[in-house]
Amino acid sequence: MEIDKSTTTTTTTTNTSTPLFDLESYISRYDKTSETKLQRLLFIAKHSSAQEDILKSCYEMMEDHCREHGNVKRYKEIFGPDHKEGETPTDASIATSTTDSPSSSSSSSPHPSTLGFHYDAAFLAEKESSSAHQLDNLEAQLKTAQVHLTKDSVRSIYLKMGEFYKARGELREALHKVKRSQDYCTNHRQNGQVCLMVIELGIDLRFYNEVRIYITKAEHTSDLLSNDSEFASKLAAASALVSLSESHYADAALKFASLSSELTNQFNSVLSAEDIALYGGLLGLASLDRQSLQSSLLDSTKFKGRLELVPPLRDALRHYVRAEYKPCLSLLSSLLPQLRLDIHLASHIDTLMEMIRHRCIIQYFIPYNTASIVTMAQTFGMEMEEMEATLVKLIGEGRMPGRPRIDSLRKMVSTESVRNTERRKRREMEGKVKKMGETFVRETEGMILRMSCLDHGLVVQNDAKQRSFRSGGTWGGGGGGNRSQRSRGGGVGGGAQGMYEMDDSSDDDVAGGSGDMMDMEGYGCMNPEDV
Repeated sequence: MEIDKSTTTTTTTTNTSTPLFDLESYISRYDKTSETKLQRLLFIAKHSSAQEDILKSCYEMMEDHCREHGNVKRYKEIFGPDHKEGETPTDASIATSTTDSPSSSSSSSPHPSTLGFHYDAAFLAEKESSSAHQLDNLEAQLKTAQVHLTKDSVRSIYLKMGEFYKARGELREALHKVKRSQDYCTNHRQNGQVCLMVIELGIDLRFYNEVRIYITKAEHTSDLLSNDSEFASKLAAASALVSLSESHYADAALKFASLSSELTNQFNSVLSAEDIALYGGLLGLASLDRQSLQSSLLDSTKFKGRLELVPPLRDALRHYVRAEYKPCLSLLSSLLPQLRLDIHLASHIDTLMEMIRHRCIIQYFIPYNTASIVTMAQTFGMEMEEMEATLVKLIGEGRMPGRPRIDSLRKMVSTESVRNTERRKRREMEGKVKKMGETFVRETEGMILRMSCLDHGLVVQNDAKQRSFRSGGTWGGGGGGNRSQRSRGGGVGGGAQGMYEMDDSSDDDVAGGSGDMMDMEGYGCMNPEDV
């Protein structure tokens, strides 16, 4: 089959206009008191500095959040005078570099004061005073509980201290207090609750190794996993985020797809229901084949309903399964501005889009023997030079079917002809047969040589053993004797006499007919065929 420049394809018209980003609707998906809400606002403020209205809304929401929940640390970082212009404030304990995408790392946000926000020192002083008083009370309660040795009280106070530090924005200290409370858990349910709190704080801090460890610990509470499907789904969602952070996209996609449909906004301190649909669909599109996409996402009773929350992604998946690649890529391109504002996807989005584009190109070319590079460039919305470079990369990596070759003069890409394929396979088979013959001859000659050595009573020993025996060791229980005696089995005790000497009647060619074995010491070889 051949496709040239005149080939045209009719596809369903799809509206791919870029939707407006609704900040209010987006941020309302997350728990009002959660750290992830504040982190997402900070991330959007950093990467949308060109849109002043969105930037103002972000700072306004962050100020309200800090004032309402007493997050003094964040307030100082965001609105404080030490915040340099062009630098987005972040918690020192959070590795923000892991969430910045390469294409937007140069983005910067202006200082809030340039947008009319003022630093309120009186508010800080008041909050610091009330926080110090609250902390003193908690520490006094903790000392009392420790004196009375009441494990439940100690655990609950440690958890309260963890919530206190989390509200202030001191996530590391909060994580430390919550982990301390685990020592005072008295049943599996309490242990599971603590593990889940550590997992949430670990995700906020980007401590994914810590998250993985506590997911494993929580999974050992088998009775809780079997009786509480929501708890099991939260662990699976956290595990999927860890896989995403490690770029294990197929594993993450399958984990998101396997989440119970009952998990919607119960875990919105980390992920919303829309996030689960977005992450699972996009990662599946980048890493799963067409059959797996159909069975695990589009036809899955668990995931099918979630896709209705993100209609453009749902339509893109359907277009890909029907081999309509142009509308699929167009829909994803319309989602790209929003995807770059997602705190977990931003650093992976360029890689994911490249993987999806490459998969579409490979699937597009499978039915054809010859295709026009110009037509392919138009189909995928790419420049001809870019398409040619992409084909060169895919062919070099061995990912294009049929061993295609590029004709740069005619701007065509063609698969290997049937005649050339048969010749190549014949050459490969001849090489395999020749190699098998050489191996057979070598092994047969070696076997004959070994049998000949056995018939003549020759023994070849290892050089390493010779050196150890020379230093005073004995063979087979033979004790004493000089080196010559030991090497010939003539030491005092004669434990090796029968093992290492030839029989007197075995060979008349042995010097002097003494029955001594042939000394192979000078050869220093392991196998007879090396002699």
